[in-house]
Amino acid sequence: MKNRVFLFAIVLFIFSSFCVFAKENLPDPLYRSSDTLDYTKIEKEPEKEKDPRTLNEKLREKLHLPPTKRIYYHHIDKSNMPVTIDDYYQYAQDKKRKDFEIPLPKFTQDEDIILPNPHFRVVKYNTTPGQRNIDLKQLVARRTVSSPGILSPDKTKMVYTKSFFYPRLVQTSSAVYSIPINPNITDAYDILYRTNVMEGDVAPLFTVGMDTQQKYQYKTLYPIDWSSDSSKIAFKEKIGSNIHDTWKTNVIIYDFDLKQWKRLTAVREAIIYWWRQNKQIELNDYMWDIFPIGWDKNNPDRIVVYAYAFTSGKPLFLGTWSIDYNEDKSALISIDSTYVQIDLNGYGLKEVKLEH
Repeated sequence: MKNRVFLFAIVLFIFSSFCVFAKENLPDPLYRSSDTLDYTKIEKEPEKEKDPRTLNEKLREKLHLPPTKRIYYHHIDKSNMPVTIDDYYQYAQDKKRKDFEIPLPKFTQDEDIILPNPHFRVVKYNTTPGQRNIDLKQLVARRTVSSPGILSPDKTKMVYTKSFFYPRLVQTSSAVYSIPINPNITDAYDILYRTNVMEGDVAPLFTVGMDTQQKYQYKTLYPIDWSSDSSKIAFKEKIGSNIHDTWKTNVIIYDFDLKQWKRLTAVREAIIYWWRQNKQIELNDYMWDIFPIGWDKNNPDRIVVYAYAFTSGKPLFLGTWSIDYNEDKSALISIDSTYVQIDLNGYGLKEVKLEH
């Protein structure tokens, strides 16, 4: 019994001592720990949405430039600039497809005029139709590039284009010049061989891309061919945001009788309208373009163009079309065929590589 009382006294003493110690060492209320935090109930600050725009799109918006079509040049290495019409077709197709071949138009093939000088010969300039284009790599390197002089069928007029590249603005512009022809010289070879583009008029017939200073503006001109009556000459105008990025191609006609030039945009509008009405396809939602070929052999007042839309697979052929030089009417030649006879009118020189 005494042991139990003694043990109880010891326990009571220990408990009392603990209570006194706890009372003397209470934590500061300012630092009293709170209940365990329930992190699921904490409201997180909303994450900032990532800007989906690319650096190119941000730059375009900053410079107030129209947006680039996202479908443009699908799966294409843009380090290689398209120079010819074949390049456009090659770059536009899916890399997995190798069976796409662009048919060439049928054209009247005149025999080359062999001349005494074996190094050069006179040929019809637009051979093969629609294939000639400005050398963009050469333009960037040299800052200026001229097309060859193109002699009219009646051998009384010659024109050439000159394109200019401004590195500071990354801007490209172009002008058309005429070259005076000596009326006493009637031989095509003598005119082409003896006449230099440096002899052209100082004042251009017309210009594109020179009216304003606009960074990344890209406008170039290149001759397509003369009309059969030598009164007009057609040019292809390429427009883009910079020299690597072509948005569209236009046909421009210069009339020597009226001394006026005109951009034939109605054919593009006709192509858009036909595909919207007949196939319910809005071409403005896709990257597409026209490829001027030359003057129609059977309708000498009309220029023929091919149209293609660039998709992720095989380019979609949009038809063979034509437009008259007055832009009174656009015509669909064929929606599924490239068969068309192209007239070859202007003259040019071709260098002949001789084998020794």
